[in-house]
Amino acid sequence: MKLDIDVILEDLKDGKVPRTKQNLDTLNTILKAYAESGQKDFSITQIGRISAAESGPGYEALRATRNTHYRRLIEAWAQKCKTNTKKPLVAHARSKSVPVDNKLLERIPDPAVRALFGQIIAERNRYRKEVNLLKQHANITIDKRPVRQFDASTEPSIEVLPSLSGVLIESEKKALAYAISDECMDKNDWQTTQTGQVKDMEYNTEIFPRGFVTGLRKLLGEVDD
Repeated sequence: MKLDIDVILEDLKDGKVPRTKQNLDTLNTILKAYAESGQKDFSITQIGRISAAESGPGYEALRATRNTHYRRLIEAWAQKCKTNTKKPLVAHARSKSVPVDNKLLERIPDPAVRALFGQIIAERNRYRKEVNLLKQHANITIDKRPVRQFDASTEPSIEVLPSLSGVLIESEKKALAYAISDECMDKNDWQTTQTGQVKDMEYNTEIFPRGFVTGLRKLLGEVDD
């Protein structure tokens, strides 16, 4: 049975938001041109790099857990090209090459001598690892700064911070409240995390850093008091 990419693409687009449909079309065009060029590397890393260069979904979007539709499209094109999404081994890859030490051992005809040299090489490798480990821990920093002296008899002071009440006008309060509201999150396809971070659900990228949502909630709570 011949693999029909168009049928698969339409099935993946079914029920998706317009932006996701557009991204799927863009990715499909990129994959088609890539396949026609005779390339066989359909790994997520490779396709993510090529797609990002062509204004398509990047690596982070392709590997995001919820974006299985992108990966299914890549897998379909890989199957069409009679390959898969695993990174192919290059000719000079280390996993295919024979270590130089083993080549030297193979040239020793006497089994006893070969075993002896094999043990010597193993011990050399072990000592080399130990030396490298010692080098990693050789840099020790000693803090010579004077130790601060604290007067135990001094009474602890309490700093009273000014109230934020009256700092913001009503329209500013509403604007800040809307920025962290469910309506704003749904409209922009965003989501919040437990740490107060705002992330894009489609590309799994950060919109606002950690503490943004929780900080605004505290600020609005202080202003409302």
